[in-house]
Amino acid sequence: MILVADCSALVALSVCDSLHLLEQLFASVAVPETVYREATEPDKPQAQAVKQFFQGKVHPVDLSNYVFLDAFADAGETEAMVLYKQLSADKLLIDDRRGRSG
Repeated sequence: MILVADCSALVALSVCDSLHLLEQLFASVAVPETVYREATEPDKPQAQAVKQFFQGKVHPVDLSNYVFLDAFADAGETEAMVLYKQLSADKLLIDDRRGRSG
């Protein structure tokens, strides 16, 4: 089972020292490059832990085949949703209500 995650959920799990749970629950965990950069900014809590956990799990996202008509999502959420589709992932971990319903 493949999980694609957005930044805020990763930071929250990291602060609780629970990133390891993702590997226990999912065969593969992936994040887009933008989410990785957001989660590892020096001012983010546990940025170093997130950086170490996601080595080898960061994926480029090709946005060229998508048309975006709604500006509700930030760049990280958008790339997470696109990566979810590109990888045919099983689960998408985001905290945006509108994104979860789409």
